Amino acid sequence: MKKVKAWMPLYVSDFLIATLGWDAEAVGHYIRLLLVQWDRGSLSSNSSEWDALSPKASEYKELLESKFPICSDGLRRNARLEEEREKAQEVYTQRVKAGRKGAKKRWGGDHSNDESSSSDHPTSPPSKAATRGHADAKKAYDLAPVFRQQGWKRFFRAWNEIVVRQLIEPEKVVNAFSMYYDSPQGSGKFARGPHRLLEEEVWEDDPVSWETQESSGKGGSMAMLDDIIGGGE
Repeated sequence: MKKVKAWMPLYVSDFLIATLGWDAEAVGHYIRLLLVQWDRGSLSSNSSEWDALSPKASEYKELLESKFPICSDGLRRNARLEEEREKAQEVYTQRVKAGRKGAKKRWGGDHSNDESSSSDHPTSPPSKAATRGHADAKKAYDLAPVFRQQGWKRFFRAWNEIVVRQLIEPEKVVNAFSMYYDSPQGSGKFARGPHRLLEEEVWEDDPVSWETQESSGKGGSMAMLDDIIGGGE
């Protein structure tokens, strides 16, 4: 099952009602399992295996199993989440098609076989488009704070793999970078580096999530890891 390249919606009122009376640990396990399903598409039918995903989740076996019934393929899923996941996948597919249509207008030529061709062997854009791609990538990269601008070559390779090959509108990506680095999180100590923004497809984020700065926990560690990996490239 394909991974959904989008942020996961959370209907707050519905979630609060569904977990009314639960203790904090049960709620935490539930959220973690929802995130795993969103990322992987399903959960194992054997709830004892969930401890590897969320330690001690099996202590709430009966409570959690009711939220993730077994489906016809033998795997467990939360029905409401799966509906939202399918919607998100459809939106992503439509955006890819729109991007291909926009690329045809921008670059010209015959791209009629784009949808049937393998994503591993995309049609190469003309040299003029390649020059434009370099300029767009540099524009996005330069929006990051100076101390985050490490590993340009690595960033540009990622730009080609993610933005150019998937035919994502560069303006959309650049605008997302600009909004992120103008936000409290993007201007904070543990702001994500430009390469990480590409990999995590920041243009699919809900900008509201950037209103609070990341702590020095996992987010901070990932930011520091960006510096270590990105340096010297």
